Amino acid sequence: MATFAIILRAPNDAVEQRLAENYPDLDQIKFSPTTYLLTGDLLVADICDTLGMGAGEDADAAGIVLRLNGTYYGRARQEVWDWLARATTP
Repeated sequence: MATFAIILRAPNDAVEQRLAENYPDLDQIKFSPTTYLLTGDLLVADICDTLGMGAGEDADAAGIVLRLNGTYYGRARQEVWDWLARATTP
């Protein structure tokens, strides 16, 4: 499974709702009002389109989706580190 970071330019309730509705069975965590982590067998382009971040007139949210390589470092709540450890363990 892959791990993704979804980074929005500004908080967006519609994106948060789409994330919950379209990926209810996938492991995810809200890191901040503009950042979410998601794990699953997904494609970056599909996540962008599903969340309304794709190209074209249908896009209503500005941001990026990154596929993470399993390397991370920094300061965060313990629940984030626990989530990342679980998400990146094969």
